[in-house]
Parts: sequence; structure tokens; C-alpha cells
Amino acid sequence: KASIFACDEYDVFHSWKSAKAGWDTGEATLSNTDVFINVWDNMLNTGKFMKADWTVKVDADAVLIPDRLKAHIAGLRPPMGMPIYLKNNDMDPGMGNNGFLGAIEVFSKQAVQIYRDNKE
Repeated sequence: KASIFACDEYDVFHSWKSAKAGWDTGEATLSNTDVFINVWDNMLNTGKFMKADWTVKVDADAVLIPDRLKAHIAGLRPPMGMPIYLKNNDMDPGMGNNGFLGAIEVFSKQAVQIYRDNKE
């Protein structure tokens, strides 16, 4: 087993092709907010996130090594019961992404619950 399939729980959600949007810098990026929301809605509907301490969003083209992530999280010694989002990239002030950018995003169960309870 590898990638998400080596996790305690996993799901695969299908999406659709995302459009590109331009930045004032001339660079282009995917405009995939609708895909992100759809996948998270589907994930919340399964309820599987309640069985785990952490939920990890992994893009299809990303490499995830669950045992390394578990060891990394344990090394951070996160306080139990706290809503936590682990940033996996440096925030580029010119992008305005507030740190929410990455092929792998990690949320504590409490963080997912807060998202679920406030997503509307």
C-alpha cells in the first residue's frame, strides 16, 4: 500500500477539469475553489474524518508517505483537541494565498469540524 491507500481511512473523489485564472503578475494558476468545496462536501458526508485525529487532502499528482507524516505530526507535539492546520508551504505575500496553497493539506479533526460547522 502506498500514498493515501496506506492511511487508516481514505477516500477517492472525482472532480472535473479546473479553469485557469490570471494574477496581476502575469502568472496563471488553477481556479479550483468549486472543486475544492465539492470534494470537501463529499468528504464531510462520508463522516470518516470523525474516525481519525487528522484529515489530509492530497492532490492526485502529489506524493504522500503516511508514516513520515505521522512521525512529523508526532514530533510537533500538537496539543490534543485543538483546531490545527499544518501549513506545508511558505506564504508568498504576492500571491495572497494566506498559506492555503499546496498539494497536501493537513487538518486536525477539530479544524475539520469547525470548517463543517461554519462552511455556509
